[in-house]
Amino acid sequence: MDTLLQDARLALRRLLKSPGFAAVAILSLALGIGANTVIFSVVNGALLRPLAYRQPQQLYVVREIVPELAQTYPTFPANLASFRIWQRDCHTFEDVAIVEPLSMILTGHGDATEISGARASANLLNVLGVQPALGRTFLPQEDNPGNDHVVLLSEGFWRRRFKGDRNVIGQAIMLDGATYQIIGILPASFRFPKGDQLGPLTEFPPQIDYVKPLGLDAAQWSPFGDFDFAAIARLKPGVSASQALAELNVVQAQIAKSRNQGMGLRAELLPMERQVVGSARIGLLLLLGATGAVLLIVCLNLANLLLARIPGRLHEVAIRKSLGASRVRLARQMLTESLLLAVVGGSLGIALAYYGLHWLIAVAPANLPRIDEVILDARVLWFSVVLAALTGIVFGFLPALALAQSDPQRSLKAGAATTTENRSARQLRSSLVGVEVGIGTLLLIMAGLLTMSMIHLLDVDKGFTTEHVMAADVNLPPQTYTKKNQKMEFYEKVLQQVRALPGVSKAAWISKLPLEGQEQVSIIEVPGRVVPIAQTPIASYRYVTPEYFQTMGIPVLRGHLMEPADLDRPVAIISESVAKQIWPLENPIGKQFRRNDPLLQVIGVVADVRTVALDEPPLLMIYQPIGAPGWPGMQASLVVRTAISPMSLSSALRDAIRSIDSQVPVVHLRPMQEIVSESVSARRFQLGLASLFGLFAMLLAALGIYGVVGYSVARRRQELGIRIALGADPSNLRNLVLLQGMSPVLAGWIAGVATSFIAGILIRSLLFGVTARDPLTIGFASIVVLATAATACYFPARRAANVDPMVALRYE
Repeated sequence: MDTLLQDARLALRRLLKSPGFAAVAILSLALGIGANTVIFSVVNGALLRPLAYRQPQQLYVVREIVPELAQTYPTFPANLASFRIWQRDCHTFEDVAIVEPLSMILTGHGDATEISGARASANLLNVLGVQPALGRTFLPQEDNPGNDHVVLLSEGFWRRRFKGDRNVIGQAIMLDGATYQIIGILPASFRFPKGDQLGPLTEFPPQIDYVKPLGLDAAQWSPFGDFDFAAIARLKPGVSASQALAELNVVQAQIAKSRNQGMGLRAELLPMERQVVGSARIGLLLLLGATGAVLLIVCLNLANLLLARIPGRLHEVAIRKSLGASRVRLARQMLTESLLLAVVGGSLGIALAYYGLHWLIAVAPANLPRIDEVILDARVLWFSVVLAALTGIVFGFLPALALAQSDPQRSLKAGAATTTENRSARQLRSSLVGVEVGIGTLLLIMAGLLTMSMIHLLDVDKGFTTEHVMAADVNLPPQTYTKKNQKMEFYEKVLQQVRALPGVSKAAWISKLPLEGQEQVSIIEVPGRVVPIAQTPIASYRYVTPEYFQTMGIPVLRGHLMEPADLDRPVAIISESVAKQIWPLENPIGKQFRRNDPLLQVIGVVADVRTVALDEPPLLMIYQPIGAPGWPGMQASLVVRTAISPMSLSSALRDAIRSIDSQVPVVHLRPMQEIVSESVSARRFQLGLASLFGLFAMLLAALGIYGVVGYSVARRRQELGIRIALGADPSNLRNLVLLQGMSPVLAGWIAGVATSFIAGILIRSLLFGVTARDPLTIGFASIVVLATAATACYFPARRAANVDPMVALRYE
């Protein structure tokens, strides 16, 4: 222990004698370790920490499969009728629950407000293994129609709305005009999956404010329609997923046979933990790898700096060896210095990570999985401690080895200060530079591929315009708007008010905006045409007012748009993809098809529109007039085209809607450009961090190149002075130094490009419109790398060409 303390004191004294070097090393390590700590915190929260449920590894998401429709829709959410049969006949399940998103309007506590929640089977919390923090959970009988007017509130909503009052249990709350009793408060740790984390066609809000029981009669549901629910099953202990799936598929076959509708039924079981993270896993691991690569470059730079300091210590080391110091003791002393730097840098890095993590959570997209669960916990702190220790060993190992293997006899000679640098030492330092350049090249190419993907994504034909378009989502209170004519009157009055506003050129309603997912999915049946069920087209249906297409800038390709006279007729406007698939060689105008009775007549064809996401192909889309059969009518989005800035009209639009009915909440009010931006927020987040790490890596590599070449010039000053004294051309010396400096750069660049081919394949799911070997991306990244390296080499090379031979030879 005394020896270790002596080594630590000696290391501290040496570092205090070189405050500039120590400051650069500590700051570099703090940034590298801090960045790794922040990204590992996100990876830990999203990928490593178990879901906050009881034994989450036993939870599986159940998806239904209709083989005849699998080509269009590989899987569906669960059906209520099927769910009840699973509960009864699937004995490998400990239990199974279903849940669907449900927004309701809260009144009686200030202005009418839409709150986001879920309707779930009474056993949902039991399946998840969650107990209320206050009150009780649902009773089985509360699943039945008429007994479902009870709610559980989320802890966050309870604190926001009721100030954390524990006496709310048993009190009444008004939702959608009906009285609900508050029976419990969910725990603060409760998190429910958001977005489509439980599978396509189930879109849950970013946060759930309440949960209510189903209150639905399964006997009224068909197993081949209304696939609306996310299903979560808990397997019995000791039961494997394959065993449960085998039994479930037997039950599915029995259901299909009993219905005798000519279609099969199968199922899929997906681990809930993996399903929640979904495609974000690859992006998060990419970011963790990028931060690790940046820290490795930091280590290589510090190793080079320490190697550069060794010649100045050889005389001291030679004396210590002569006095009996062993090579192990000398190596340990050097490692002690590097570990001391790592400890101080790591401590500062953890402090920086605390603030960096708060910033990252603030700028991260809301749909990033489990971002609200990310914290600096004990696992993250231990990770940082171990990382700091490993970092100290990594960048201190080679200098310690070089110091221990130095020749004391040569160092003690009077002429020990040779005119040239040891060849092996120079090759080692050049090799480290090559590795740095290779890593920097790889990171820049990865960032370039993500950048090109984003450019292609934003440039994709959306089918609509976003400039000068504002969108407002509203939700009609069901207790007030019970009849179709009441809803129609509200929508028409709002249009009249909005169109009268200064700066508004057009306004219209649609049942669901583009890029906000699917709804009203149904088959297209053409009279007189017999088509196998597997080939029956499936389309999404939207309900619009006549000016919708002009407001959104959606081109009309054939026929005409809706007119006021069409609102009471069974007409439809179809998207271009519907026309090509249903009537590929015919004029679709005037053709008829059926969704439900009556037959719908095609009056127009419009361009395809991106419905789910910019990187998803357009869906088959059919537009019907608002008020047509099948129109839900309770939720709709107002779209307004303006001649001025859309945001300048936000207050006026909100007031216009409230002037018609103050009890109708405006749920969202934002420009269409913001909706498009939100749809790519996860990609933009990954791109921003990857680009930051890539540029930082290249900057560190450039500093490393400059340091190595500059040190080489300083050590070779006498040699260069002799060459100039003997008549060497300064330009030749400059080119010689440039060539020697760029040689490891070129080797590292080639290795980085080759490695990017493999890494690009691993991240191909994150790419859009670009391949892993995109020549434009690789070419641009290569230019940046080589130009940066050449600049870093040029200044030392120019200094070498300007060496004064008299000054250089003065000490010879």
